[in-house]
Amino acid sequence: MAAAMVVMTGCGNNTATETTATTTAAVTETTVSQAETEASLVLGEYKGLTHTKVKDEVTSGEVEAQIHSLAVQYPPRKKDRVAAEGDKANIDYVGKLDGVAFEGGTAYSHDLELGSGEFINGFEEAVIGMMPGEEKDIPLTFPEDYHQADLAGKDVIFTVKLNYVTNLNEIEVNDELAQRVTYKKDATLEQLKEETRNKMEINAEVYYYLESAAELLTQVVENSEVTVDSKLAEERVTEFKNQYVAQAMLYGMDYKTFLASFMNTTPEQAEADVVNSIKEEMVMNEIIRIENIQATDDQKAKVAWINGCDSPEHLVERYGEEQAEKMYGMYAGTYFLIENAAK
Repeated sequence: MAAAMVVMTGCGNNTATETTATTTAAVTETTVSQAETEASLVLGEYKGLTHTKVKDEVTSGEVEAQIHSLAVQYPPRKKDRVAAEGDKANIDYVGKLDGVAFEGGTAYSHDLELGSGEFINGFEEAVIGMMPGEEKDIPLTFPEDYHQADLAGKDVIFTVKLNYVTNLNEIEVNDELAQRVTYKKDATLEQLKEETRNKMEINAEVYYYLESAAELLTQVVENSEVTVDSKLAEERVTEFKNQYVAQAMLYGMDYKTFLASFMNTTPEQAEADVVNSIKEEMVMNEIIRIENIQATDDQKAKVAWINGCDSPEHLVERYGEEQAEKMYGMYAGTYFLIENAAK
């Protein structure tokens, strides 16, 4: 969802060479010199359009299912019994070879499933039976064929502290779950349910908005005559390609394979979408200007939510005031399309 907003808002400026916006109420025209840009826009109909999306209603059953999922993610931390096979033990440990900590042998607050075989033989068996808060030294020998050559066959000592244990068979849905999830000592289960429902309803609204807006905006572009500035298009495509070539390298992939694997698209289609996003930006900017659209406080809060921020202030801090204002405008403008779609 955040990516959709970034694609829509972009980071460049568009100036229409010749813009003629025709609506049921007015006709406006804006002209600048050809030397500045080759972009042009004849805005088509943008009111009374149709879309197929319907906002999903959040049911009590879906809220209960989400609460159960949270219970699995935040199981009770047991500190009043010994660690047993099948538990997930939260441990701190330091491994030493000849009294010196070796590389990769230290971790804090590591969750280890006892009996999983994640660590070398003897480690998990030694943790079983420990009491939370207990610390002890565990002498072990690395296998001869261990992948790290400087440790293969070597005798080492792990100093291990057990912090707590968890087990999914002991999960409970109660006020304590709410306190673990929210990190608030006085939180209640009912408050958690209410907060969860609110978040799910916002998610449903945001999904409805994004899907409907995309559908309507596509129609506006199709109804309009749009010429994109070639220099701007080249810049945006180059930015897009450079970004995803770099990401592909992190996964050991080429650009084409990365787009197919992670975005289910081709370079040609992805780059065409980038150019189309400029068209969407151009028509939305003109609609915003004609209708004098301003984002409400509620809309700003939703834009922040879409982009993973807990407030408009946080959004401005992350993206800068200019970019945030563009994002607000795009949201308010596309919401205008939805509000003025055929009922």
